[in-house]
Amino acid sequence: MKEWFDKETGILKLDEMVQENESYKKIMADGIITDEEVEEQSHKTIELMQTAEKALNDEQKEIVGNLLSELAVLFSVYNYRQLQELFKEGN
Repeated sequence: MKEWFDKETGILKLDEMVQENESYKKIMADGIITDEEVEEQSHKTIELMQTAEKALNDEQKEIVGNLLSELAVLFSVYNYRQLQELFKEGN
């Protein structure tokens, strides 16, 4: 299994994980993201989540559920912050 954090800096290596991910490489190969690719990735993600839910015990489900929730919050506020900066630059 890949290390999640850089041993020297302690920073989450999420960007590296994404760059190495086969789904990401396939979607980004032509530089255009289609609705179909987004839908396919959505289905793949849901299937993986359902597999994990069946495989994990209650304590593990709680940990992973909290992780997913916090990642979603981070993603949301990061994107919102980016939009704020774009609008601020436009004014």
